[in-house]
Amino acid sequence: MERIQLSVANVTEGLPEGAAKNGLSLAIGFFDGVHLGHQEVIRQAVASARENGWASAVMTFDPHPRVVLGHGSQYDGVLTPLEDKLALIAELGVDTAYVIRFDREFSEVTAEQFVKSIIVPLGVRETIVGFDFSFGHRGQGKAETLRNVGELQVQVVSPVFLNDSKVSSTRIRARLEEGDCSSASRLMGRPYLLKGLVVHGDARGRQLGYPTANLELIQPYVIPQRGVYAIEIDVLSDAGTAESRHNGVLNVGYRPTFDAPGGALKLEAHLFDFDGDLYGRHLALRFHSFLRPEKKFESINQLIEQIASDSAKAREIFSVKARD
Repeated sequence: MERIQLSVANVTEGLPEGAAKNGLSLAIGFFDGVHLGHQEVIRQAVASARENGWASAVMTFDPHPRVVLGHGSQYDGVLTPLEDKLALIAELGVDTAYVIRFDREFSEVTAEQFVKSIIVPLGVRETIVGFDFSFGHRGQGKAETLRNVGELQVQVVSPVFLNDSKVSSTRIRARLEEGDCSSASRLMGRPYLLKGLVVHGDARGRQLGYPTANLELIQPYVIPQRGVYAIEIDVLSDAGTAESRHNGVLNVGYRPTFDAPGGALKLEAHLFDFDGDLYGRHLALRFHSFLRPEKKFESINQLIEQIASDSAKAREIFSVKARD
């Protein structure tokens, strides 16, 4: 999938390299999480392109508009940072991704300017958007704006429901904040994922008999509720592909048994049946089940017993998954 950076300036100066000359089916949205609803929007764009002999594309934005406009610090963390989002979009068969840098200047662009200066010059024949799509200054542009100003075909995709509730990024965030990674995974259509770099810690886990990889996140991810999780871990190559995959447990929290209040949040992963040096390596963590909240233990022995119990529970979870 080709990725093209766009801004209002370079589009009004001329057609960007890679613009479609035989027609384009374009899905537009922020698509944080690339969840089941987003996937339906994107798949319809790909299907329409193939049916009509056009190219398919997705237009997304970075960073989140609410962060730039100061409308919510909760959006400082995202479900899928840009590179993750583009990789997921590519898996859906999209030919091109257009990424618009969202800043204060861009936020002032009117809906009409957006259509005339960006959408139309790309050779778009049809746009596919979600049911709640809006764009342009103060979100004044709607699907009808695309039809009327750009004279475009427009498909508005209805919401996707799971267990009688609408699939949305807001709902996924709420589930993760509750530690309900299983529900979040069902809404996304895959396990929730974080990537990070293994850095040096205090080797406390190794002293307890459970060596851990201390993870420094490389992107501004939404971090699930503090606690212990059953996870799947990919050890990544320099190219970002999985060299090996392991089951394990992850503690997300402040280590109250050892550290004083007010410390930094830590993510510590223990890989089952692994013996090797991970310092400086990148890992991808997939969340499967919430095991328990974080707690302070009165003794080291109590902590060791709990880690053993957590590990046994996680192994059983993965054993059941393997049988299924």
